[in-house]
Amino acid sequence: MILLKRGHNFKMTKNVFKNLGALEPFEIRNSYITLCLGAPSTFVYLEIMKYYNPEVIVPFYGNIIFSILFLIVGLSVYSKSKLILKNYGWLVFFTTMAFQHYLTYTAYLNNFSLDLLLVTYVFIFGSVLLLSNRILVLIYSTTETLHLAYQVYFSDLDTVSKTAILLSTTAIFICSFWMMNIFIRYRKKMEALNESLEDTVKQRTLDLELRAKELLDKNKDLEEFAYVVSHDLKRPLRNIYTLTDWLSEDEDEQLNTEAKKSLQQIKNQVTQMDLLVEGILNYSLQAEPNQDAKEINVHTLVKRIINSISEDHISISLERKLPRLIFNELQMQQVFLNLLRNAIKHNDKETIEIAIDYEANKLRHKFYIKDNGPGIDPKYHEKIFELFQKLQVDTDGEAIGIGLALVKKIIERNDGKIYLKSAIGEGATFIFTIPRK
Repeated sequence: MILLKRGHNFKMTKNVFKNLGALEPFEIRNSYITLCLGAPSTFVYLEIMKYYNPEVIVPFYGNIIFSILFLIVGLSVYSKSKLILKNYGWLVFFTTMAFQHYLTYTAYLNNFSLDLLLVTYVFIFGSVLLLSNRILVLIYSTTETLHLAYQVYFSDLDTVSKTAILLSTTAIFICSFWMMNIFIRYRKKMEALNESLEDTVKQRTLDLELRAKELLDKNKDLEEFAYVVSHDLKRPLRNIYTLTDWLSEDEDEQLNTEAKKSLQQIKNQVTQMDLLVEGILNYSLQAEPNQDAKEINVHTLVKRIINSISEDHISISLERKLPRLIFNELQMQQVFLNLLRNAIKHNDKETIEIAIDYEANKLRHKFYIKDNGPGIDPKYHEKIFELFQKLQVDTDGEAIGIGLALVKKIIERNDGKIYLKSAIGEGATFIFTIPRK
């Protein structure tokens, strides 16, 4: 048990020292910017100091060597080396500590002149804030304090000056360490907040994924249900229609006029029911957007539809050539077929005139289907796109109120829009848009 505990403690200690050199991305950015700015600043400051005080001692060409070193360490992040980025904190630590001890030694050689003490104090303060790691700061401050105390002790300064330098250095370390602690506590709070937000986002994402899976499963169940019900209903409906047809055509049966009329009503109701089941099947099993999408020639497709529904009293014109676009061909056929049938079905003119037009821009295709029918009151413009909604009483049993709802479903599932411009007595123009892909 003791061995396990010791092993765990050793592993924790190892991980702490392993992560000492690791910095957050924003800390790396701050460090390399500071070092890149510090390189010319260090050189210029020492040169100015030498200019105004020719007797100053700058050993080992430190102003040049450390300026180059700061620049190299600062720019090393651009190498994108994983080893450098992982240990960039160590590079900053050793570079700043080496320069700090150099400054302390230089200050000693110059009998702790005020100009060198000033740059020493500024660098101590900046380095502690730059390191932002308690262990590294403790190592840095301990070694610097010992080194400074040693140099001060063996200097020619009087006791008051020695005490003032040591006290001021200690005060700077305390102040910078206090500010660093505030920053670290703030960063820890932000990290905790980020972790909390990440956990919340992960949980909500998981909940959404589960919800989406549940909805997908339910949709599949509904599609299967609609498919089965539709097929199971179609068979008995067709049997009823066939039997009714046989009865009405059987000459041996002596049916009066009222009975024949009733049989015809049964046939009409069965036909209506068959259309309704077929419409529900088409609506519920409509393909998803982009499923089986391919490039289609809309102009050729629409001309084929026009030829299949044209009659002597119906005039359908294409105002301009329709485009090629990426879409599910069956869905596009459903859109135009239902819109044209709707324009024909509800037209009260002897000669039905329908015009199909098109325009486009960089974002979308726009199609127009305009008719010369009776028009639609604006208060019904939304209602007609709802499932099973009809504005007129159906006299021949062919309208089931699914066509326009199906069109809207197809268009909106493909990120498009459909709307109507119409007024009573002015015909109707159905307009739908499809995004360019």
